[in-house]
Order: sequence, then C-alpha cells, then structure tokens
Amino acid sequence: MNFVRRHLRLVAFLVLAIVTVYGLSRLFSGDWRSALSFWRGKVPVLCLCVVLQAMDIGFDSYLWSLILREFDVRYERKIGTLVFMSGYAGLFLPFQLGRFIRSEAIARLGLGTFGEAVKAEFVLLFLTAVSAVAVVAGVVTYAVFPWAVPVAVLGVIGAGLFFADRAFALLARTPVKLPPGYWWRWRTFVIGCLTMVGWFVNGNLLYLVVHDLPGSIEYWQALFVTPANLLLGQATGLPGGVGAIEGFIGVTLRLLDMPPTHLALAVAAFRLVTFWIWLPIGWLAFTAVNRIVAKQRLENAQAQPITGPE
Repeated sequence: MNFVRRHLRLVAFLVLAIVTVYGLSRLFSGDWRSALSFWRGKVPVLCLCVVLQAMDIGFDSYLWSLILREFDVRYERKIGTLVFMSGYAGLFLPFQLGRFIRSEAIARLGLGTFGEAVKAEFVLLFLTAVSAVAVVAGVVTYAVFPWAVPVAVLGVIGAGLFFADRAFALLARTPVKLPPGYWWRWRTFVIGCLTMVGWFVNGNLLYLVVHDLPGSIEYWQALFVTPANLLLGQATGLPGGVGAIEGFIGVTLRLLDMPPTHLALAVAAFRLVTFWIWLPIGWLAFTAVNRIVAKQRLENAQAQPITGPE
C-alpha cells in the first residue's frame, strides 16, 4: 500500500510540475514585460496592491483554520501557514484542485485525516463561491435599489446554505457527510459572510489598477467585475483559469469604454499582482512542507527501538 501511495504521489507531483510549466509558458509567451513596465511607474500603488493581497491571503488562511478545527484537524500556526501557502503551488490545476495539496500535507504531517481536511476545503470553496455570487447580487442591487443591498447579500448567502443543506442531506450515507445541521450554524453563516472580504479586496485591487486609465469604470463596477469574471474563468476548468479570466475581464473593461491600447496592459498588471507572484511563493511553501515531513519521518525512524532476534 505504501508503495502504491508513493507512486501516486510521484505521479501527482509530475502532473503539478507539468501544468505549472504550461502556465509559465503562457506567461512568458505573453507581453509580461509590458505589465512590469506598467508597474515601474506606479511603485507605491504596486506596494499597496501587494500588501492588500497579502492581507487577503492571511485572512483566508484564518478562515481556513477556523473551518479545519470543526473537522478535528489540529492547527499549528507556523506549520499551518506553510501548509496553506503550499496550495498556491497548485494554482494551475483546474477546478481549484490545487486546494487539495493542503489536504495531502495535513495528512502527511499527522495533523488530521485526508478525508476531513478535504471536507474543510470543500466547505471553504463553496462558501467562497456563494459569497462571490452575493457580492455580484449586492452590486447589481446597489445600481437599482441601494437600500436593498443587505437583503440581497444576506438572501443569497442564506439561499446558498439552504441549497448546501439539501444537497449534503443526500450524501448522509457517504464518506463526505457533514455533522447534522452544519450549514445552519451561526458560525458557518458568519464565515460565509466573512469570505466576502476577499472579493472586496480584489475589487479594490482592480480599481487601483484601472481608475486612472481612460474609460468610465466606477468603484462599484470594479467590485462587480472581479468576482463575476473570476467565477466564470474558474468555471471553464482551464488551468488556473489562465486565458479565460483575462479574456472575461478584458471584455468587461472594454464594455466600460477602456481603450484596447490600455486593456491588455491593465488586465496583465492586475493578474500579475493577484495571481502570478504567488505561484513561486506557493512552491517555496510546498518545498518547506515536504522538508518538514521528511524530517518528521527521519525522527520517527530514529526513535524506533532496534530489536534483534530473541
């Protein structure tokens, strides 16, 4: 069994490496130098964007830790941060599969079972998707009936939790079952609301990138563009949504009268800050986690008593 697991892990690592090389080839075949040139003249804005994105990732890590504890996964801050960041090594895996790198790491570190860690990832992924729809609904409602924004946002989150409760009730006899009433807990509802913070941060990042460029984009429109287009891009199943996300955001900005000469540059600059620079950081964390696992195994092997023939 261990032999099979080692080979499956090797295959998974090779797949991860291949899709990463593919994604990087897409980056370097594009006009990435122009994106760097764009930021060269906006160093203060670049620094602010990187700080905001780092804060968003840190907040996501905190929400992740809250959910992990509900599934009996032991969370240690130092190692937990590395495990969370290791998921960014899988940014190019389709359908958000890179998240499950963290589940594998948790199991190998002995912090919890793989199955329970996967459940936590599914919960966070679902709540993040629901909150994205809630933000889009809230922005659309703001454009028509500003007073009804809280109703729209909370209504979407409540509907999402109701749907999840019904859907998971059908899985009650399967390994992916959740504790009874999980989706109707106040804690789950609050975490669902808090996942909206990330979408607001990304909307602000996009606005910081494009607000001084030609076009008619307003702040509330930037808040709409980001979750809507990132959801559409990820739904395509393309590795990292690369190509699809850029295309969707580009089309939306074009509809907001941004000239084509600025369009590709603005989208590339936004993706550089929110996506590309976190890939190498994810691989560094992934490597660090593997070293910790190897060290633990060596220590365990040395602690084993050596018994000779009686």
